[in-house]
Amino acid sequence: MTIGIRIVGLREVQRTLGVDIKPALQAATKAIALEVQGEIAPYPPATMANSPSNPTGKWYQREYGPRWRRKDGTIGGRKTSETLTKVWGIKATGGIGAVLGNKASYAEFVHSKTKQARWMARIGWVTDEAAVDKVVRSGRVQAHVTKAIMARLRRG
Repeated sequence: MTIGIRIVGLREVQRTLGVDIKPALQAATKAIALEVQGEIAPYPPATMANSPSNPTGKWYQREYGPRWRRKDGTIGGRKTSETLTKVWGIKATGGIGAVLGNKASYAEFVHSKTKQARWMARIGWVTDEAAVDKVVRSGRVQAHVTKAIMARLRRG
């Protein structure tokens, strides 16, 4: 998913003030990406499917993988988790933008608006679109852009 930000009058401001705003906007886009990450990355509340007290004797332990209780009472499991919440990254683009991504192979089935598994939605995993929408509606995008430009103008 890509967010486009349009700043009306940017060229005129740069020309009039003689100040390159691009570095400030690069900082703002990174801050905005961090805001989106803060909305999308947290785990939703655990369910019975994550609990050792699951009556089936099987559960999914976050940041580990599937677990089960054997007949002798010991716990088995396979460490298959790619620790979804710990493999987020932000990469600057060649211009003013930034890309927020997740290295977990299954991330798109958890967070992508178009590919999210239905049961992930029922559990409460936030989609990319919902996270971006929340950040945009909150006014945090405008706040980061304004703050970055004002800081740059103060430096001259």
